[in-house]
Amino acid sequence: MLVLFENFALDSERRELRLGGTIVPVEPQVFDILVYLIANRDRVVSKDDLIASVWGGRIVSESTLTSRINAVRRAVGDSGHKQEFVRTFARKGVRWIAPVKPGKPEAEAEGQINNPLALPQKPSIAVLPFRNMSGDPDHDSFVDGVTEEIITALSRVRWFFVIARGSAFAYKSRDIDPNEIARELGVRYILTGSVRRADDRIRVAAQLIDANSRSNVWARSYDRALSDIFAVQDEITQTIVGGIEPELGRAERERARIKQRDSIDAWSIYQRGMFHVYRYTQADLAQARKLFEDAIAIDADLGPAYSAIAEAYYYEVVYGFADSPGDNRQRAIEVAQKAVALDRDDAGAHCTLGRIRYLCREYAAAISELELALDLNPSLALAHYGLGAAFVFSGRPYDAFPHLESAIRLSPQDPNMGSYLVRIAEAKYLIGDDEAAVRFALRALAQPSFQWSRYAVLIAALGQLGRQEEARRYLAELSRIRPDFSVAFVRTMHPFSRDMGIDRYYEGLRKAGVPEGAA
Repeated sequence: MLVLFENFALDSERRELRLGGTIVPVEPQVFDILVYLIANRDRVVSKDDLIASVWGGRIVSESTLTSRINAVRRAVGDSGHKQEFVRTFARKGVRWIAPVKPGKPEAEAEGQINNPLALPQKPSIAVLPFRNMSGDPDHDSFVDGVTEEIITALSRVRWFFVIARGSAFAYKSRDIDPNEIARELGVRYILTGSVRRADDRIRVAAQLIDANSRSNVWARSYDRALSDIFAVQDEITQTIVGGIEPELGRAERERARIKQRDSIDAWSIYQRGMFHVYRYTQADLAQARKLFEDAIAIDADLGPAYSAIAEAYYYEVVYGFADSPGDNRQRAIEVAQKAVALDRDDAGAHCTLGRIRYLCREYAAAISELELALDLNPSLALAHYGLGAAFVFSGRPYDAFPHLESAIRLSPQDPNMGSYLVRIAEAKYLIGDDEAAVRFALRALAQPSFQWSRYAVLIAALGQLGRQEEARRYLAELSRIRPDFSVAFVRTMHPFSRDMGIDRYYEGLRKAGVPEGAA
């Protein structure tokens, strides 16, 4: 379906909304609602109609439905006050009321040859059908299934613009340069891949290409035993999507860093802020917050920017930079809740709010938010880490290990790797495996940036092992950076539950010669 209204063109096959020659970024779910409303413009569409069509009958809250309708209005320049495109009928539903006329596909296609589609502000990606390298056509369905699962999983990442399956599969078995496909689809990134099956083994290779710079962003291959075909498909999907997200984040931050200032936009300002966040210094975190606020001044509905402000407050507490940790926690809660309110299906927003919750020692609420984040996006490494951390801090180390290990498996080059490793070290320490705690703490220390908790668990484990000389050496190293480090400092700053029998942690610190500090 290609229809025109006002200065817009809606192409349901290509899943594109264009304003003039510029593509309008629209979330996949919001796009589906827009298509459904226009297709059914001769009647009032009820809430149940939308849930059945767009959500497949899944239970959806009133606030989620309202936010999606509002997003449709924003995409076409409408509002709840104007209601020039979508009109609300009290207790009945909504209806598309703007005049619509059919488009001309031939003319549109001709125009696209001469005028490449404008790129969305958000990272835009097309997953091309993976190639079946097995030589057996019977394996095509499995290979197509892998591609479809990856498209679906990437669509859950709210800060991605993902080309739908129909448009991507139009290129199946066609020998076209991926860079040309990116131009035709109006995306920056292309994911290609292949699947080879032999006996009871399977190898999946994937490559992410930046079509603008013609460079490889990321590439991995995975070998698995094919004991359960559906379990393998799920695992491969999660691993690929989990690996792509942080790499795309890294590429977007670098692109924003070098972008010309006269062409700056809210998304680029946000990404510049994330560049500063991941440097983890006091000055960088303050600069990041300013950039996020600048982004919100341009786009007040940019949910990731609110989450990012909360992250900056979070890291100031974690790294010991906050003048008033209590104030930081409260401010972080407020902006994290704003991010969730803007998009209740954003796994990243729930992940941030959950991690702030455990920082406030609200463990049950933290675990609930983080589990919801993983329901929305099972491939989100940071949510796996957050849930593992919540279990560590609340005294459930055995429950923490699977999630912390998943975080590392999904994102082996993650900028938060030092945190992933130190939480494993703490979990090992809590179960009494001091040797393993030392090993993981040393691996954490080898990661970039300073984090006092990496030293703390290392010193405590060395103290328990009677390796006082090593412990004193690391204590001296830590004290040069944090002269106020003490047992009391750890008791105040670390979000361990005070009811979990954590005395052994402080005992290890005392054995290593850590001063008691102010009560």
